Amino acid sequence: MSNTAQIIVNIPARSLDKPFSYNIPINLPNIQVGSRVLVPFGNRKVEGFVVGLADENPETLKPILDVLDDHPWFDSNMLATANWLSEYYLCSLGEAMRLFIPGQSGIRTQKAYQAPAETDMKRVEALLSCKPEEYRTTLTYIYERGLATLPELTKLTGNMGAIIKFFLQHKLIVHADTVSKRGKANSTIIIKLAVSREVAEQIEQTLPKSKTAQRRLLSALLDTDTQELTAAQLRSLSITLETVKRLAAQGLVTTRSVPVFRNSYAGSHQRTTEVTLTLEQSHALQLITPAIHSGIHRSFLIHGVTGSGKTLVYIKAVAEARCLDRQAIILVPEIALTSQIVARFKAEFGDDVVVMHSKLSVGERHDAWRRLQTGQAGIVIGARSALFAPVSHLGLIIIDEEHEFTYKQEETPRYHAREVALTRARLSGATVILGSATPAVETYYQALQGEHILIPMNNRVDNTPMPPVTVVDMRQELAQGRRSVISQSLQDMLTETLAKKEQAVILLNRRGYSTFVLCRECGHVLKCRHCDISLVYHAPANVLRCHYCQERHTIPDTCPKCSSRYIRYFGAGTQKVEEALTALFPSARIVRMDQDTTGGKMAHDRILSAFAAGTYDILLGTQMVAKGHDIPNVTAVGIISADTALNLPDFRAAEKTFALLTQAAGRAGRGAKAGQVVMQTYNPEHYAVTAGAAHNYQAFYQEEIVFRRQLDYPPFSNLIKITVQAGDEITVHRNANLLAIELTQSLTKTDSAIIGPFPASVNKIKDVFRVNILIKTQGLSTVTRQLSALGMASRRDLIVDIDPVNVL
Repeated sequence: MSNTAQIIVNIPARSLDKPFSYNIPINLPNIQVGSRVLVPFGNRKVEGFVVGLADENPETLKPILDVLDDHPWFDSNMLATANWLSEYYLCSLGEAMRLFIPGQSGIRTQKAYQAPAETDMKRVEALLSCKPEEYRTTLTYIYERGLATLPELTKLTGNMGAIIKFFLQHKLIVHADTVSKRGKANSTIIIKLAVSREVAEQIEQTLPKSKTAQRRLLSALLDTDTQELTAAQLRSLSITLETVKRLAAQGLVTTRSVPVFRNSYAGSHQRTTEVTLTLEQSHALQLITPAIHSGIHRSFLIHGVTGSGKTLVYIKAVAEARCLDRQAIILVPEIALTSQIVARFKAEFGDDVVVMHSKLSVGERHDAWRRLQTGQAGIVIGARSALFAPVSHLGLIIIDEEHEFTYKQEETPRYHAREVALTRARLSGATVILGSATPAVETYYQALQGEHILIPMNNRVDNTPMPPVTVVDMRQELAQGRRSVISQSLQDMLTETLAKKEQAVILLNRRGYSTFVLCRECGHVLKCRHCDISLVYHAPANVLRCHYCQERHTIPDTCPKCSSRYIRYFGAGTQKVEEALTALFPSARIVRMDQDTTGGKMAHDRILSAFAAGTYDILLGTQMVAKGHDIPNVTAVGIISADTALNLPDFRAAEKTFALLTQAAGRAGRGAKAGQVVMQTYNPEHYAVTAGAAHNYQAFYQEEIVFRRQLDYPPFSNLIKITVQAGDEITVHRNANLLAIELTQSLTKTDSAIIGPFPASVNKIKDVFRVNILIKTQGLSTVTRQLSALGMASRRDLIVDIDPVNVL
């Protein structure tokens, strides 16, 4: 038996990217590769992940303190995926493994203090003699308790900062932080008769009248088929646990504790009628089902127009995997989309479904994880983090709206869920289904090259026609003297829609009231003092806010540069559009859905549920209203500023615009009622706009792929973005120039091109200046190995992003 464990400590520091050896104590014999453990590290107790076992000299090693789980948290597939993540995205193995932990840590550390090993009480008295009484009270409390946490001490005397600092400085106390396991399961008490029914009935009748609570409890237990009651049932009967204890002491009842899993989506499903598959849906399943049964990794791209019934194909494919007792992961790009697809799956699979996303509490995520680990559930639905669920019998991964850029994580590890899904499925012999009406250019190109099996679904269910799109040239609107953000065509469509008691969705890819505040006298634009970005005016709070560092600024009465009073608000945010709609349609019930209105837990679900139920007439929002929602009474979609992203210096600008327009237009006319769309733009001739208005992916792809091939952009190459950061502008540019020279010299023998350095689109965030360098390469693995050898992945002043979706 091995006596040492190789452990990756769960500390987010790149300098610790190596395993450390620890002694396995005799009292912890069940430690295995994949176990989560508690270990001493310096003067702390930290979580660690066991990645190997060996035989070394245990006398020279620190011992493992505890095991955090009954069984290994990581199986071989999860460990292999974490290793691939670390190598491909140039992150530490610890950072990759943290992705598989709800809340990124399995322990909670609280600051605590205790008396030192030896205490000179005369010295203590001398030090306290000139201090206020709360010093003596606090120290007495710590010494008497033996160990006191900071929250306990704060309750005792309020602000503890100065007191604790004094005690530590004079060594009257020492640190003794407490560590507890996060995500502990909730539990409830089950009360059960411990005697036969006949005995219980006899005792109930002979109990004195003063024992009414005991008699009521026995009667309630006798009235149940199982002769059991839960704690909730006890409360409804006004029976206390003290009554239970008295009957238990007499041997009449027994109690046991059972785990209770928290579930924010309990009751979110309802039975649906069986739907007959269309020919296209049947054809898709005929291709996918054999792959699921074979246990050999295959990937499919379902290119289905909006409303073609992709979700039903997903459900039937998951049913096939579950029949084989294999588990399934379904990813959605936005939390706002979760509830609708959860309801569809729960209608089919009930409690076999668990939900994962960041708006759930850590406890709820832990409960979902436990249900998957213990086999109580076999289907997980969620945003990209659900990809790391502990499913040991993975059979199917579905990525809905696979083109969405939210599948790319923008902090370390900067992974793309699509690439991780394909790798995890390959390692476990699972099937992957990618679905979209507007596939990513790279994915569609790969499908045409045979890397994925392409499944077209060109028709809506019941052959419902795609909604006609009216493109409004806002330049002509301005020439006609109309300065409103609502064009005449959009106003007419909304008037007609509201008159017919139907609903509308309005998309604006901005939030706030105005996009910037400008002095008309000198042209000065108010910017955040910490970030190189315009401040956004938010009307309800009457403040200016930075959307990068979130700092709020008061609105000046005069221009800070020239002291002019001619300060005006320019651009249109969701709040301003809401104000304009209210002025045009005062009787319309309007609800806004953007980051400002969806901060609370389940806020997306409440807004969408209310809209779907007919509580509101118009749903106004940012990108989150543009995709995935299937509400039959929505017959009108208005797109304001359709070309917002087209002028950005990003080679994906056209792709992002086309996808957003097509997805938004697809929300209209999904039921029996015909739909219509108004698309407002200043670039009506651009191919992304014309193809989006025609619902024509092929027309867009043919234009876009020529552009990509000519400039050697993905899918014809891989990109690596390196962001250089520094606290002052001179330093960041000097370091970026030196780095570009170093890269040019190091990568001369690779098929790579260095682009830059060039300032990031927002070149300062939170007082840190940023400069980008792009590497365009045909040999990604060779280049990443070289970058790793040069130590660039561990440098604190660099951010290395493999396959970035944002190159600005």
